Amino acid sequence: MDIGLIIGLLGLATAGISLYVMLYALGFFQYLGGKKPSPIPPVSRQELEDRLLSLNDSSKPYQIVKGDEADLVAEWKIADSKWWGVFNKSGLKYVYRASLLLDEKRHSVRCYEQLAHITWTAGLDGVKPYVSYQKSFFGGRILYKKEKAKGIRNKTAKNPRSGKSVRLQV
Repeated sequence: MDIGLIIGLLGLATAGISLYVMLYALGFFQYLGGKKPSPIPPVSRQELEDRLLSLNDSSKPYQIVKGDEADLVAEWKIADSKWWGVFNKSGLKYVYRASLLLDEKRHSVRCYEQLAHITWTAGLDGVKPYVSYQKSFFGGRILYKKEKAKGIRNKTAKNPRSGKSVRLQV
């Protein structure tokens, strides 16, 4: 066999597999009958909205509210002083917000996700969060995401409130 023919066939097979993976990641097969019907019977849009809003509770660190640009918005209660200490001590660096669109015709919920970076600042009135949202767009499914973080701690500082500040950069 000719080596050029073999390389051409391998290239064609690789291109076909790449096209399939790309279309799958974009959710192309979801609406072409590639998804099994759910055994759970669908509910009306209003009933689903009522059920989701009933998940709100003052003892939970999240809230679901009616949104301006979306039907519902689910987000962390960063502005609630009850949760500042919990989020700060746990080292929370990102806040998640989900904008939900309820599609009664397809019996589905579409979700637009946003991540915001949090910087915790201390002032005269205590520790407060500073939240900055970055808007980015991704169409499709997130198949994999991995992050790493490193930090340095100064073990020799005896009193962190001594008025002297040291900034360490890695």
